[in-house]
Amino acid sequence: MRPIRSENRQCGLTLTELMLVIALSVVVMLGAGTIYRGVEHTFRTNTRKLVAQKESSQLSLVISRRVRTASNFMIYDVTDRNTPTDAGNGLALLDGTGTVTYRLEWDNTNLTLADSTGARVTSMSLQNLLFSTDPVSPKTVHYAYQTSDGIGNLVDIESAASLRN
Repeated sequence: MRPIRSENRQCGLTLTELMLVIALSVVVMLGAGTIYRGVEHTFRTNTRKLVAQKESSQLSLVISRRVRTASNFMIYDVTDRNTPTDAGNGLALLDGTGTVTYRLEWDNTNLTLADSTGARVTSMSLQNLLFSTDPVSPKTVHYAYQTSDGIGNLVDIESAASLRN
């Protein structure tokens, strides 16, 4: 008797098939890793932008509240607090008698806005801070500055606040 054996029957994988499966698996994993890194980078970038927007809104809120509680304001350059100008990097808020009650000044050392005590008003870094008086409405102060979006791009921020009186 002869053993029954089929010539077409195969068991297992050949070395070539195994190498092909491994190569395809590596390509798929590299592609998935690239997609993951791209998504993670986009997420981190958008998170930084969101934090910068939130901090800008907080800063605008602080400035607006302070200006609304004042009777008047004076804009000046930090180098000379006593000489008013139409545009400068310092803002003095005055009471009804003309006494300075609060100051907001550009802090060139820390690249931020500081209050009367020298404390930072915001944690974000600012550049080119400028206060100016609105030519149409003299009881409105405009302020503009630049901040980083977290990936090195500067974003221009402009806003205004009016005296309540």
